Amino acid sequence: MTKFESRPLPGDAAFGLFGPPVVVDHRAQDRAVPSRPVPDLGSPDQNGSAAEHRFHTVAEHELDVVAVMSAEGRFIFVSASAERLFGYDPSSAIGQDAFGLFDSLSVEPVRAMFNDLVARRRLSVSLEVQTVRADGKTIDLEMTAANHLDDPIGGIVVNVRDITDRKHFEQRMREVDHRQATIIESLADGVMMVDERGTVVRVNEAFEVMFEAPRVRLVGRRLDDLVAVGNQTGVELLDADGDVIDGDEHPLLVGLREGRRSVGIVVEVRRRGRSPMWVRVNTQVIRGTDGQVVGAVASFSDISAARLAAHELRHEEQFLQVLLDTLDEGIVACDAEGRMTVFNPAARRLHGLAEGVDPIGRVPSSRALRQPDGSAMEPEDNPLMLAMSGERLRDVQVIVDSGDGVQRKVSVNGQALVDDEGWMLGAVVAFHDVTEQKLNEERLAELAMHDPLTGLANRTLLAERLQVAIDGLAQHPPAAPDSEGGDKPGVAVFLLDLDEFKEINDGLGHDVGDDMLIAVARRLSAIVRPSDTVARLGGDEFVVVCDIESGEEEMLRIAERISTALARPYRIDGRTMAVLASVGGVFADNPDTDPSKLLSRADDAMYGVKWSRRRQRRSMMD
Repeated sequence: MTKFESRPLPGDAAFGLFGPPVVVDHRAQDRAVPSRPVPDLGSPDQNGSAAEHRFHTVAEHELDVVAVMSAEGRFIFVSASAERLFGYDPSSAIGQDAFGLFDSLSVEPVRAMFNDLVARRRLSVSLEVQTVRADGKTIDLEMTAANHLDDPIGGIVVNVRDITDRKHFEQRMREVDHRQATIIESLADGVMMVDERGTVVRVNEAFEVMFEAPRVRLVGRRLDDLVAVGNQTGVELLDADGDVIDGDEHPLLVGLREGRRSVGIVVEVRRRGRSPMWVRVNTQVIRGTDGQVVGAVASFSDISAARLAAHELRHEEQFLQVLLDTLDEGIVACDAEGRMTVFNPAARRLHGLAEGVDPIGRVPSSRALRQPDGSAMEPEDNPLMLAMSGERLRDVQVIVDSGDGVQRKVSVNGQALVDDEGWMLGAVVAFHDVTEQKLNEERLAELAMHDPLTGLANRTLLAERLQVAIDGLAQHPPAAPDSEGGDKPGVAVFLLDLDEFKEINDGLGHDVGDDMLIAVARRLSAIVRPSDTVARLGGDEFVVVCDIESGEEEMLRIAERISTALARPYRIDGRTMAVLASVGGVFADNPDTDPSKLLSRADDAMYGVKWSRRRQRRSMMD
């Protein structure tokens, strides 16, 4: 179409057709005819009654505007309906040049068409015009002009009709068609449409790619014929039972024939030299305005990968179930709503669940769970709930009470389950029974800190206990400078060994010697307070560390008690035996005292006692 710009006539703003610039399309109609002389109409008729008589043959439709122009292109008559259509009084248009509507670029083509009409080289001329009403609303017009110069009208009659609604409807239909085509072509699924006879009228590109069938070979052919041709060339369609689908049994044709919708029909497509393809087909009939079926449409989804994945998933689920059943770890999982979906046999045993009790689908309970210190666990501290909240659990220690009085120490690992987009799917936790492991660790810790023969503290534990005792002195106020001992608190360290133990060990054997050491360790542990420390340094050397409240006098009393207890006879391996111990003690009340020097001083004191005892024996022998 040729487009024209119109402009308002000078000095006139009354007629909407003469309003703001508009775009004009024209369509020349009818055939050309030989030219003939054009009569001169002269000036417009100024007599109202004469004008009414002159134009009485001009039919005026209530939706149309009729205008009559002279051969020179000036308005002779404009119907009153123009004011209803344009919102302007049309009387001022009489005598005005109609070509003044158009700008300089548009006026010449329009004038040429008008001259062809006047000269009868055209029987009629039609234009489509867009203009603006007095209220600012843009409207579309169809203008049809015909030559009536030789009849009583005596002019070019122009019929103007409002086609705004029609243009809008046509535009919407074009947009709908374009959107429909765009949507169908953009779909990942293959799409096929047939008419009421089963003839293919449309397929999209996805269908072509999926079935490797160019649309030029499909459109315009009956679908049952295409299926038959496919069977002849080695392409078979099979239903879910593995039966071959004949042409008239194609899901799209069945839906068309029965006038109903079908969803989720699975079809297997077999092609020579290719792997089978599985397709899910959905069909829907298309009905006309009268409700009659005028066609059908089907979508085709390639679900081959999904079926293969589902098959593999079933194998994985079976493997996972076997794995869960054989694991020693308890596995518990829940969905996004917090309801349990997995509770394997190990978890059942750990929680002491009876046969017939099914936790699947239930909300996790904390009744059987306790904190490491034995206190009850709150519901929000349940490991599964912590994992659901996004917390990543690693070696979290809990106690599981199985209900039969047995408490198991358990290490828990867990985390939330999320998909690739971060949406919560649930959570999973693993319970590992570490009861025996903890007992072993405690036994190892005991061995690491205690003498394996006597069970007393070893050097390592002695050093720790001695340091703690000395550090505790800082809690007491310092002694006065002129204090000579008095009843002040402190720490007493006693170091002792057994006199002539070597003769017992060598003469009676190491077993008897070991039994003697064990008996000594028991007597020492029995005569001190639970807060005191008894340690074996090695061989027959022992250390006792005591907190003192009343100074060195108390220390001396403890040393005497130790010596007296150890001097009593022992009954070992059927023998009654006696052994003496040399006990050396030191006292410390300064928190800055070096523990190693304190032990060294106690060792010196012990050897002093031993030396004095030897000198005493020699004096008695002399």
